[in-house]
Formats: sequence, structure tokens, C-alpha cells
Amino acid sequence: MPGDLYLLAGRYRLIERLGQGGAGTVWRAIDEILDRQVAVKQVRVPEGLTPRERAEFADRAIHEARSAGRLRDPAIVVVHDVVLEGDQPWIIMDIVSGRSLDKVIREQGPLPPAFVAAVGLRVLSALEVAHTHGMLHHDVKPANILLEADGSAMLTDFGIAVPVGGGHKFAGAGSPGYMAPERLNEQPSGPASDLWSLGASLYTAVEGRAPFERELSAAVVAAVLLHEPPFPARAGRELGGLLVAMLAKDPAVRPTASQVRQVLTGLAGGAPVPRSATGKRRWLLPAVLAAVVALGAGGWYAAGALRGGPETGRFVTAPDPCELLGDADAARLMKGRPDPDSGRSRPGECQWIIRDQGQNRRLVVRVWAEKPNGDLSGPQVAERRFTSEKSTRGAAEGAVSRDARGKVGDVDGVGESAIVQNAFRFYLNSNETGTSDSILLFRTSNLLGEVIWRREDVPASAPEDKAPAEAVARLVSQALSRSN
Repeated sequence: MPGDLYLLAGRYRLIERLGQGGAGTVWRAIDEILDRQVAVKQVRVPEGLTPRERAEFADRAIHEARSAGRLRDPAIVVVHDVVLEGDQPWIIMDIVSGRSLDKVIREQGPLPPAFVAAVGLRVLSALEVAHTHGMLHHDVKPANILLEADGSAMLTDFGIAVPVGGGHKFAGAGSPGYMAPERLNEQPSGPASDLWSLGASLYTAVEGRAPFERELSAAVVAAVLLHEPPFPARAGRELGGLLVAMLAKDPAVRPTASQVRQVLTGLAGGAPVPRSATGKRRWLLPAVLAAVVALGAGGWYAAGALRGGPETGRFVTAPDPCELLGDADAARLMKGRPDPDSGRSRPGECQWIIRDQGQNRRLVVRVWAEKPNGDLSGPQVAERRFTSEKSTRGAAEGAVSRDARGKVGDVDGVGESAIVQNAFRFYLNSNETGTSDSILLFRTSNLLGEVIWRREDVPASAPEDKAPAEAVARLVSQALSRSN
């Protein structure tokens, strides 16, 4: 890997690493000929290729980067150059100062639906330009959406764009939770695949969590392929219905780009959107119902959540999790004094950390309130989400690669219903030690909560330790009963 002052192609001086992902590594560099800063992407070359395959991969990477360089739209980061050194492709792009959408979500939590719709319109514009030129992005996700200071959005990483119907040379690129089901199944992909990824990204922005969020990557893949995401309660009826339709398993029943644009424009406060029988309301419900037919019984949630419903439940908003568990109780159950940096880690989450030479330990408490949707009250939404999570976590039982997940068990005395599951992940450099998690999910009225008890540097032979998670959940449940 190049060092800090590596000079690429006798022109681009690499200054610092900006980020790294499945598709490659991005560096900040100086173009010494034009004396300007640029972003340089070192494309990840798949392992295990023969010399001939590596050469073919490099040729294909150069060809597709050049094709991406022809794309012009205010929401597309411009590709200026492509360089090949040996068999390593490098892509030279504009450097953008905006913050990625995923960082904004982590810092601020769920974003307002109108703002999310405006971001969606900008990204959709970039995708429509690419699709018009016969290119697919193949990696639309919050980390690749940059927000400028004025609130405008740009879509980055067109360097891995591929032709529509153009094979799978970049099949390893992308993040499972944002890859359309047909891509995970290695089936032909098209513009509808990018729109699915856009829907998943907007869902994450408006809900504050990904539609198929799971602890293990294998469970994420299984959820994308087999399960329906919970209806996005914070999105509202119209945006929520659109996102559900965009996430349909069958590409044929997803809304088209023009239909997506029509709804987002109305929600973002742009030009009025026709509400006649030929407008958005005509396609929206049939699209969701078609998804129900394609998905089978799992589609009941989306269709049911589009109807109207009243009761909020006991919790209008979720309580502060840091006030539900005292530091003294956390220290007693964790068997040590938590570090000073323990406390609120993000909206709706609190953590306590103990670092020592024997074994590092972390305790996380999360709570969030579900809102009514259609005929479903807040408690009904929470109950159905809990049931969906229980089923999905149970489906992830077993060992995949370096991860292992145990059975889902019921827990008594915590809220109205609760489950716990143990998991173990080996470290990359060890077949003997790793991290051990006990993850407990519970429901009280319209409130869902999660307790994660994590131990690091644990021998694989060590017994499971779910007792602290259950004890914490009981204390939190008792605090909730007193708070309302």
C-alpha cells in the first residue's frame, strides 16, 4: 500500500487516507501539474485472480471509470482521470468537503421526512443521468451520499459504476444491507436495483436505522432476501408507502424513477404533485399490494400500515436510556468501574465501558418508541416489529464463517415480552478468542428496548454469560414502569 507521500503516475501526490470500503481506498492528493487537491481512489482488486484475470479486471475497471467520467450532473462527483500502475487501477475525482449522510444520521438520529425527500431527489437525479447513459451505480448507500453545508446532496463513488446488463466484474462491491435482492442472488440487475438501494438509504435517513439492520452480515443478507422491513413509522404515510414500494423484492413491482420523483417532489415542498386518479395515489397502493403478492404473507405489514389508526401507547417519546439505569447498578453488574467516556453514545442509546487487562466489557442500552400507523396503534406496531425481529433473529441461528449465533430464548419478567440471543465472533487473527455478545430485545406498550452485553478477548470455550443482560433489562423495565 502506498505511503503518505507516494507519487502516482508522476503527478498525483498522496497526502492522507480519507476512507476505505469494499470497493477500495480513497486518498486525498495534490495534482502537482494543476496544483489542486483531488480525491484518488485505489480500486480494490479481488483476491485470488490469475495474472490474466487481474489484467482483465484492470482493463474493465479503466473502461468503466472512463464511462463514469462522461456523466455530468450537479449531484455527481466528477471523475477526471484514470490511471493504471502495474495491474492496480486508480480513479481521480473531485474532492468534496461535505459530510456523509451516514455520519449525519449517527450524530443527529432520524432526519425530517421533507429533508430526506429533498436528498432523495438529488440522488435520484444523479441516478437518472447514469441510467440514461446505460450505467448502474451499484453502491448507493448513506456513506456514498455527501451533504453540503447548504443541504444539497451529491452521490459519490461512480468509479465502480457498471453497464446495465454488463456482467459481475464488480460483484464484490457494495454493502449487503443496501444491495437489492437480485444482486445478492447474482441475478441480472438494472435501474430498479439502484432505486432499491436508494429506497434503503432514504429509509435509514428517516428512521435512523437501516431497514434490514442486524448484528451479523449473514443475517442482513437473509433479511434482505427473505423478510420485509418494518413500516418506516417516522416517514409518515406517503413517504413510508413509497419506501416500502421501492424495497419490494421483485424489481418488476417497484415504482419507476419518474414515479419516485413525483412523490418526492411533493414531499420536499417542490412543485405541486397531481392527486388525480392518474397521479401518485393511483400507483402507490397497487405497487405496495403487488409487493404483498410477490412476498406472500410477509406483505401484510406494509399494506396494513398504510391505513389510518389512533392510539399512541404509553410513550409519546422514548425516555433517556442513561436515566433508566444508574451508574452504580451498571458497575455492580459489570463487576468494575465504568470509564469516564461512558454515557450517551447517540440518540436513544447509552453505554457503559470497562477496560482492563483481563477483559474489556461494554454494556449498551437502547430504547425507542414506535408510532401509530394507519389502523395500527403504537403498541400494535411495536408488537409486530418485535415479532418480526424474533423471527429474523431466530433465522440467523447457526455458524457462518467466523460468526456463530445461538437460539433465541424467551425471557420472563421483562416488559410485556422479551427475547435473548447469544453470539460469538472470532477475531480475524485468531481461532481461539473473540467477542461474546448477549443481546436482549424487549417490548413495553409501544416502546422497544435492547440491551447488549459485550465481552472482548473471550476464549471460544468460555460459557455464555447472558445473566447481566437480563438483570439490566429487568432494572430498565422497572424504571419504565415508574416513569409512566
